[in-house]
Formats: sequence, C-alpha cells, structure tokens
Amino acid sequence: MWGDIAQGFQVAFNEAWEAYKNNTIPIGVAILDIEGIVMATGRNQVRADGDGLLKNHQIAHAEINAILKLSEISNENIHKNIRTYTLYSTMEPCPLCFGAVVMGSIRNVKYAARDNWAGATALNESIDYIRNKKITVDGPFEELEMVQVSMQTYYELQTSNPRTVDILLSSWRKTCESGVAIGEHLYRNHVLENMIQNDFCDVYDVIVSARAD
Repeated sequence: MWGDIAQGFQVAFNEAWEAYKNNTIPIGVAILDIEGIVMATGRNQVRADGDGLLKNHQIAHAEINAILKLSEISNENIHKNIRTYTLYSTMEPCPLCFGAVVMGSIRNVKYAARDNWAGATALNESIDYIRNKKITVDGPFEELEMVQVSMQTYYELQTSNPRTVDILLSSWRKTCESGVAIGEHLYRNHVLENMIQNDFCDVYDVIVSARAD
C-alpha cells in the first residue's frame, strides 16, 4: 500500500495526481539527491497551467519541467553532484524525456510503469552515445505500474477521442492488462472524479484494493 512505496515515487505520484486534477495527462516526476532530498519536481502540463517552466505546450512533459527546475539551483556544489541524482517517473520516459535525461546529466532513472506506446528507455542500450553515459534504468514496478496504468486509462477514457483511446489501451494491455481493466472499472463508476478532493494516498489504496475485487 501507499506507506510501503519509496519516497521518490510518493512525490512523483502526488505530482501525477495534481496533473489529473488540472485536466492534463497524469504523469509526475521527482528528482532526489543521493541522500533522498527532493531537489525538483515536475508534472505534465501539456493541457494545463501550473508551476512548471513549460505549460500548455506539447513538450510540457513532467520530466522536462523537473529537469528545467534544476537549472534554477545556483549552488555549484549541487550541480557538481547532479550525476548522483535519481529521477523517479510514474511513466516510462518518452523519446523527448529520455533525451532530456541524457543531456541534463541525470544518470539514474526509476520509472513505475512501462509505456508500450511511447516509452523510450530502450535507447539506453541502442545508441553508443547514450550507452557511454552509463545511465542506470530501473523499472517497471508491478504494483506501481498497475496504479499508473489505471489512472492513465481513466484519464484517456475521460478526455480523448475513441480512436486515440483504442490505440493507447490496446498498447498498454500488452504490458499491464490488469491496470487497463481497473482503469475501465473505475471510469465506469466515476471513482476518480468523486475523489478529486482526496490526497493521492487515498486514491492509491483504492486502486490497489480494486485489484483484489
């Protein structure tokens, strides 16, 4: 349950929930230093305003906004240690975002859920330039993947056109069928809309409990 997951993922999922509540794609990111201190956060703002440097734009992704926030830190000692930071994302980074990880000097990535449609962590082993950066990539994590795919399925059913939904859900079913099924069930019962005032820890436990129903 919620209390058992790593702090980085807790912060990232809270950001994803804020994205959902602001009517944009529910993906969140947290960047932590080697001691577990949160250095930056970001959430998807493709369809929303917020505190990110990018908003209401197709490249206003969670990873991009989190990495850009690091540029606001002026302490050169922090910049010197950036390669020890870990980026936690609720969804596997897309080509744009994995490229930002590479060029932004982040060398550790953990992601909750695979993205069988747009995920690009395979680039880590397929391009010599990136392989030489020695980036460690860890993911997915079974329960976290189910939660993220459920939430994103719900969002797509709520906001997207049927053709887009069919493409995305068909893709996600290949890697996390249970997450798609739970998202569809929650959508039919308007669960996330009814929990919009709740903290994400409550939402997380509801999604995990739905797996056992």
